[in-house]
Amino acid sequence: MILEAILLGLSTGTYCTMYCGPVLIPFLCGTEKSGYKRNAGLVGTFLTARLVMYFILGAVFAALGFLVTEYLDPIFARRLSVFAYIFCGLSLLFNSLGVKFPWGCGEGGGCKVPKLRRVGSDWWTAVFSGLAVGLHICPPLWTAMLRSVFGGNGISGLFYFVFFYVGTLPFFIPLLGIPFIAKRVSAIRRISRVTQFCVSLYFLIFLGAIPLFFG
Repeated sequence: MILEAILLGLSTGTYCTMYCGPVLIPFLCGTEKSGYKRNAGLVGTFLTARLVMYFILGAVFAALGFLVTEYLDPIFARRLSVFAYIFCGLSLLFNSLGVKFPWGCGEGGGCKVPKLRRVGSDWWTAVFSGLAVGLHICPPLWTAMLRSVFGGNGISGLFYFVFFYVGTLPFFIPLLGIPFIAKRVSAIRRISRVTQFCVSLYFLIFLGAIPLFFG
């Protein structure tokens, strides 16, 4: 059962990178302090927050009886994704405005409002964006939820889901090498900050507000 869970994660990890890449890459490349230990901590915080959201969704879905069916309602899944994009867009936007807006490249640059800098700190951004990305319910995740609920008792189901998640982690290993590039190409940081700001607006407006109010 553990091997099945790991293989399911390995075979579907590209779904994870598809949702997480546009969030993590510009965010990590544009951080104020680029170090291997700090970068690994931010990646780990993001991934832990995403796993926490998966557990929350699994518990809620089980309580509501959603996991008694083999298929997830696609309309419901799209609605969750809309809120995921809105929350993730807000998190990235606060980080851009509060900590590293494109023109604030020095240690003293960026926003001068203390509260906004705290809300938009890199660590809070990793937490909030990880929770937000966790709202995307892809078919592999739904499959893992079903198998974890109906594959045995509660403990074995929990281990199944955890090892499924572990199987997706190798796809995030390249992110640990971002400081190697960011420290050697100074333009990467500024480009990443502009990209993050644009991505946050794209998430908020085109993937969030427009589908929510006009979809």
